This record gives sequence, structure tokens and C-alpha cells, in this order.
Amino acid sequence: MYPTILLRFIGLFCAALVLALPTAALATDEETPAPLVVSQDHSWPPLAFRDRHGEPQGLLVDLWRALGEQMDRPVEFKLVDWPQTIEQVRDERAEVHGGLFPSPERAEFLDFSHPLLPLETGLFVSADARAESILDPALTPIGVVAGSYEREFLQGRYPDLPLREYPNNADLVAAAVAGEVVAFAADYPVGRYLLDIHSTPGKFHVLKVLYRQQLVAAVRPGQSALLKTINEAIAELGPEELARITNRWIHTETVEVTPRWLLPTLAGITVPLVLLFILLYMRALRQQRTRLRRELAERSEQFQILFENAAISIMVHDRETAQVLEANARALESYGVPDVETLNRVAFTDATIWAGPPYSLADMHGWITRVREQGPQRFEWLTCSIDGKTTWEDVFLRQMQVGGKQRIISTAIDITSRKQVEARLQRQLELEEVVRKISITLLIYQPDRTDPPCIADTLALLGEFMQSLRCTLFHYNSDTEGLDLLSQWCAPGVAPKEADFHIPAVVLNPYYTVLLKGEPVIVNANEDNLHILEHALIATDVNIREILALPILREGELKEVLILSFSDMQQHWPHTDIQLLQVAADMIGGTLARHNLEQELQRQASHDSLTGLYNRRKFEVMLLHERERATRYRRHLAIILLDIDHFKLVNDRFGHNVGDEVLRQLAVLMREQRRDSDVLARWGGEEFIILLPETDLDGALHTAELLRQCIADTRFSTVGQVTVSLGVSACRPGDTPDSLISRADDALYQAKEAGRNRVRPAPSGSAEC
Repeated sequence: MYPTILLRFIGLFCAALVLALPTAALATDEETPAPLVVSQDHSWPPLAFRDRHGEPQGLLVDLWRALGEQMDRPVEFKLVDWPQTIEQVRDERAEVHGGLFPSPERAEFLDFSHPLLPLETGLFVSADARAESILDPALTPIGVVAGSYEREFLQGRYPDLPLREYPNNADLVAAAVAGEVVAFAADYPVGRYLLDIHSTPGKFHVLKVLYRQQLVAAVRPGQSALLKTINEAIAELGPEELARITNRWIHTETVEVTPRWLLPTLAGITVPLVLLFILLYMRALRQQRTRLRRELAERSEQFQILFENAAISIMVHDRETAQVLEANARALESYGVPDVETLNRVAFTDATIWAGPPYSLADMHGWITRVREQGPQRFEWLTCSIDGKTTWEDVFLRQMQVGGKQRIISTAIDITSRKQVEARLQRQLELEEVVRKISITLLIYQPDRTDPPCIADTLALLGEFMQSLRCTLFHYNSDTEGLDLLSQWCAPGVAPKEADFHIPAVVLNPYYTVLLKGEPVIVNANEDNLHILEHALIATDVNIREILALPILREGELKEVLILSFSDMQQHWPHTDIQLLQVAADMIGGTLARHNLEQELQRQASHDSLTGLYNRRKFEVMLLHERERATRYRRHLAIILLDIDHFKLVNDRFGHNVGDEVLRQLAVLMREQRRDSDVLARWGGEEFIILLPETDLDGALHTAELLRQCIADTRFSTVGQVTVSLGVSACRPGDTPDSLISRADDALYQAKEAGRNRVRPAPSGSAEC
């Protein structure tokens, strides 16, 4: 009886077990966690946006999918306009905001997570806008996204700054490209991404970096358990995974492993079969454990191989002392050391190879302290090796368990190339700004000066920015085929060239053809041309090792050469630098040409084209000025009016060309006989007039007689002897310029009537005006 009851009990037990196992599996399937609903902007590329199929895409979308795997929860995205993203979290339509900047205003209704990733925000300005400050009225109103941190930031810092709000970044950038606004505030990668879609390179540039912040997630207040889970997932997300997501070259895939269930299909099994089932199940568990151990060992070996051969620098630090416990080959290479022991000695003990603040050993200890107190940290770092080489690295520090102990793990990606490109771009922008200032400076100059002061200011701007020892402007002398010094700027401590400094043709000839093509010439102090540099182009009192010569052409001819002199030889001259410097040189040439043209126009307006003497209009102005001065200070003033005797016969007999030559020779003779204070002018035809300041009638008569005798004793080419008649008048009270000239003209008529070739005075009345 008892065996029968026992067998029935075992059969019932097995049947119940068979029925229970599928039910358990079904219950397991039914316990799949609910999706984590994440709210985010639908037009925030490349961080978050909808693709052409309406599917969520972007860096934050991939990041939250990875975090969802860490939390064992699927993720559902609700992408809307930016102002609605926060409202969805506040009214519980979404559990988490996927990424935003923390602020006191948002902290009133949101709790923030640990940092997700850093982000930089700038003020984008149209290339057509000439503004140097965010407060320039030409930039207003500035476009912002409604409800964004950019709007909150600008209103806090610049409360009077006019803003224009748009529902999302795509509408904002489209409006800027269409010309609705000339400036807008946006996150740097978002602005660049959308400008590449809606515009062309160079249409907008960043005038100012507004801030650099860490993006964080956010939940409603009171969701501490959810916030803790999110922070743990962020901490567990490795730097390599974050780097892969950020660089968008490896996509995270989720693989679900469904356990195999060995379900008995027979009911009413006997005790031996149950025992056999248990034995087989235990054997399978042992085999699985063996397989898992083998896979774990293989993965550990693979991890070690990846650790040693990774392209990024990886180090394991002691949590308290920051001493390096392990380092891969890339990390040792960046410091130029063979092993971890040497690395600790030169870097974390003696601190002999660290750069100065903010890249010193003390600063590194500060970052490690922040990791212990605040969580993972990411920053840019300047790493120095023992051989003096420097490397820029993007460093990520986090705390994690290694071998059962808390350690600090550091990973670093070499970003030296990117920093160099950024530095070159920054230098280009600065040089563009210098050229812009030069263009403004050259618009302001004095046309009555022989050497415009703006040229010296321009040379100073170029020389100081390029850190040269000299910035010198030379004029090409077509007669000597050499270069004459025009203007120069010298760095402090460098003696200037002599005013008559000249570069002879023998030195310029090897480079003349290149300069005539409008191409720059770079000369280094090597063995081939060192003597040329030292004896012709460079002063011997400074150690100049290289020059850059920029030609200035007008109508295909070499007019000037701009030369920059340097104490060091450049490894490479960027093409953009050469182009911008050439633009500056051409603007200098244009200013000189304009200046020379204005000087020539002024000279033509005041001088007689045949004789080169002042013309009648200029003389009348100068006579009026001298008449007022003589009256004010009661000084003497006289004029001489002279006429060539029988000049019509010269023209009739020899022709007008010979007559013109007589007039030119007479003008030269008068210049040679005049005093420095006397003013000569051609009064008209064959008449000339002389203004004699500080001269009474007797002195003027004496001067006129000497001039008459000199002309009569001079043989003129072709015509032989030429004589003149002269009338002299001295200023008296009440005289006007017209009356003074009229009396001299009467005296001249008297000299003609008396037989010509003689001097006659006009009555003067008083001795002075």
C-alpha cells in the first residue's frame, strides 16, 4: 500500500512540476520592465532629431539607448519643440529630460543628474556684419530658441539686449540665413550642423563663446530612486563607449539572451526518470559553468590585449596618491618612458615634466579629488614627455572597482591635430581682424603730407602681430633698379635703418622676376644666401634669419616691396597667412597711389604746367595772406611784375615751341636768383610776378635791377639775348592786393615806354603797410 501511495505522490509531483515550468517562463516574460520615456528636442541636430522616416536619431538618442541597456529598461523617445520638452517632464508625460543645461530657474522644478557630456555655446554672426561686441546695435535683435538656456543666459547677463525667439534650432538658423536676424545664439555643433545644411561655409562665424557647460539629464523632484539609477548607469558607461557614441562610428546593439528551458514532456514519470532528469540538469550546469569560465578567461585575455594595444592612453591610478598602477603602451609613449616605474618617478614623484598651471601636477591632483567627490570628469590636458614633446589630450577620469579595490581610471585621446587646426584657425581670424583694422586705418591720411602717417601705423600693426623684428616698406627705383627706403617699423631694441638706406640692384635682381609676377619671396639665412641677407637686406645689429618680401604692383609694374624680417626661420608659411599679408600690402600700395595722385592734383591746381611756377590763382591767395600779415604786424611788403620784351617777335620768328622754351629757361633763372622767402608765379603769357615779404621799395628795386641784369647777360638757346622790363610797387596803408598789383603794372608800362630793359618804381606813400 505504501509503495503505491508513494508512486502516486511522485507522479503528481512531476506533473505539477511540468505544468509549473511553462507558467514560470510565462511569468518571466510578463515581467518585462516598462519603457523609460525620455523627452528631447526634435530639431537639435546632431544631438537629437527625427530623420526623414520620422525615427529618433542623434548623439543623445544613442547615449540614452546605451544607458537604457545599463538600467535593463527599453527607452521610448518623445521629441517635440524645445519649450515642450521640459513641460513633458513637469506634467509627467515623460520621466526624464534627455539633456539640458542646469540653471537656478530650472532647479526650482527639476533635479539634475551627473554630467553626460560637455557642450560649448557661441554667438553666431553673419560675415556681412561688422561688429566687435555682442552689445553692438547692428546685431540686434539676437535670435534664440524659446525656453532655451541661451535665452536665460543672455537675459541674465544682458537684460536690455533685444531677443527674437523661435520654436526650435532649425527655424532659428533658417531665419538667420534668410536675413531675419544677423546674429543668433546656439550650441556650437548644432549651429555648425544646421549652417552646413542651410548655408555655405563662411556665411556665419562665431563672434564670442558664451559659455561652456556640461549637459545633464533631469527628472521631477521626488524621483530620487530613478535619478540614482540614472547616475549609476552614467557611471557604469565606460569612456570607450562614450567616445564611440560621440564619434558616431560604432552603433550599440542590444542582444537579448533567452535561457533554454528543458521542459519535461512526459507526465506521470517515475522516480528513476525524475532522478535522471536532475542528474542531467546538474551536468548541464557544470558544463555551462566550465564554458563561462573559459569564455571569461578568453575575454580577460582579449581585454588585456586591447588594453596594451589600444590607440588611446589608458592608466590605472591609486585613488589617494594618484600613483600609476598600470599603463598601456600608448600612455607610456605619450610620456616618453619605458615602464610604469619610470613614469611614476618623473611624473608623479619628482613632477619634473609637467607644464605650468593649469596643467601642473597639483592641477591633476585637483581633478582626481573632483572625481572622488563629484563623479566622472572630462577635460583637455597638455601632456609633456621627458624629451620635451607636448601632446594635447582629451582626458576622461572615472572611479571604478579594479581587483576588488576602488581605483581611478584615466583614458586620453590625442587631440593635438585638432588643437593645431583650431590654433591656425584662431590665428587666421586674428590676422583677418588686423587686416580689417589696416583697411580702416588706411582710409584716414593727410593728402598734404609727403609720408602719410597711416602707413607707419599699418607697418606697426603688421610687425607687432607677426612678431617680426622689422616691417619695412621700400620703393622700387626704376632708375637704379634697386629699392629705396620709404617707411619702417622696428621692434623694441632694434635700431632703425638710415633714411637713405638702399638695396642695390645686384641684390634684388635674383628675386625681381618672381616679385614682378606678384608672388612673395621668402629668403632664409642658409649657406647660399647668408651673405646677401647680412650685407644687403638685413642690418648687422640684429640676428635676422628670415625675411618675407611681398610685392606691390600697379598696372603690371613693381612699385613697392613690403619686407617682414624675423629672428627665426619658419617651418611652414600657411597659404592663408601669405594671402592676407599680400592683401595688406596691396592696400598699402593703393593708399600710396591715391596719396600720390592727390598730391599731383593739388600741384597741378596750384602750379603752371609749362614753367612749374605757381599759377595766378595760387599767387593771389598767397599775396592776400602776406598782405594781411604785413598789415597786422606793420611790416614791409613789395612785388615785382616783369614782362619779356618783344616776346611776340620770338614766337613769330622761331615758333611757339622755342617761345615756350624761353619761358621755361627764364623760370629756372628766376628760381636761381630768388631768396628762400620770395614767391614766384607766372602771371600770364610772358608776364611773371614776384612777391617779396619783409622788403621795402628800395630793396625791391635793388632785387629787380639785379634780376634784370642777370637776364640781360644770359644767352638763351636758339634766340640768344632776351631782355625784360620790370615794374616795382611797395605796400602802403589802405592797399589791397589789386591796388598793389595795379601800381606795379603801371610802373611796368612806364618801363616799356622808357625804352624797355629797365626797372621803374611805383609811388609807395608810407614806408610800411
